[in-house]
Amino acid sequence: MSYEINFYERIASLSTISKQPRRNLNKKPWIAVFDLNVIKNSPAGSCVLAEVLGLAEKFDITVFSNKFDNDGTGNVSWVRIPIPTKLGFLSYIYFTFLAPRALRKHIEQRGCLPAIIQATQGQYIGSDICYAHFCHRFYLNNQWKLQNARGLRRLARWMAHYYNSITELKSFRKARVIITPSQGLLRELVATYPFLKNKIHVISNPVDIQSFTRPKTFDRGPLLEKFGLPENGFILCFSALGDFSRKGLDILLESLARINDQSVCLLVVGGNAGEISEFSALARHFGVAHRVVFTGFQKDIRSYFWASNLFVLPSSYETFALVAIQAMAASLPVIVTRLHGVEEYVEHSKNGWLIERNTKSLVECLQMAMAKKLQLQKMGEFALKSAKLYDTSYFIERWHSVIDTTIKLNSYNK
Repeated sequence: MSYEINFYERIASLSTISKQPRRNLNKKPWIAVFDLNVIKNSPAGSCVLAEVLGLAEKFDITVFSNKFDNDGTGNVSWVRIPIPTKLGFLSYIYFTFLAPRALRKHIEQRGCLPAIIQATQGQYIGSDICYAHFCHRFYLNNQWKLQNARGLRRLARWMAHYYNSITELKSFRKARVIITPSQGLLRELVATYPFLKNKIHVISNPVDIQSFTRPKTFDRGPLLEKFGLPENGFILCFSALGDFSRKGLDILLESLARINDQSVCLLVVGGNAGEISEFSALARHFGVAHRVVFTGFQKDIRSYFWASNLFVLPSSYETFALVAIQAMAASLPVIVTRLHGVEEYVEHSKNGWLIERNTKSLVECLQMAMAKKLQLQKMGEFALKSAKLYDTSYFIERWHSVIDTTIKLNSYNK
């Protein structure tokens, strides 16, 4: 069976489905949503999670995913598509293969078709709404050369980007609407796929302001003591699920080595065992291992933000840099390279600093920030004020409009 043909064309060919009623017996329009992991700690998945939970009162939503952080209310249904652990980039292939089968089975059970199918990137080819958080073809053509990973890790990442570049193209062609989190990614998508020009809408990624706001009673002492860091130290925070090379951790470690003040320390939040081992060795090479703590993956990163003085992300490529706006919501000034999304919410020297992606620029900025310690609190307050413009409530309002419009488009064409 070809998975490139439109979902409705494919489903109409199934006699068991065509004999069933095509209306949703539930008064709410039914929306089928596909994303590999709809969880709080996934950059794309957390945005899908905020969307579906925010829309659940108005729509009947079923999430098809491997993992799902439900809110416990039962307002959103979940169909698990199990993915074996440690598949790496093969998890994408596995998911796109199983996704149509999972939906077909669910339709047979419900006896009706969804009003809308939504999928992240190319994870379901034939969706009405494609939620794009990356442009894999653009990245391979323009940014891949900056990737410092070596050996099997480099090969695996290239294969993941290459496979996703194929599926994203197929999905973009089929979709009625493309949603992207930043104007910068919109420009990349149009430059790479000109036929998308009239399909794309920007909905900035959300941040739960109330959740990330630092409590007035928070005491960072116990957390720093746990990791052997000085309570009066100047703490930098770097956070990423993985791909430390692209995110610029090597640049940050070298920059830390050039700062002689031993009170300046670094919390590295996230990463898998292989990358942590590799970059721990790099920290030893630069002679800063005693000033760097690798915390590993954390389900809740907020306390690490609250315990820090600055957030640093000298990344080579991001499509929105959600983690940076989360840090700002935690009242942290940020030091970041000029990235998509970041260029829309970071005001240089007001709520953070925009730097060039090299050690010299980062060292100079860190030294300047340390010399202005008394101003950091005011910058943090301004960072929080800037982050409030990306609160989840605005995000949900935009999605309501897109869903309503897409349902109308689908009803006109049936």
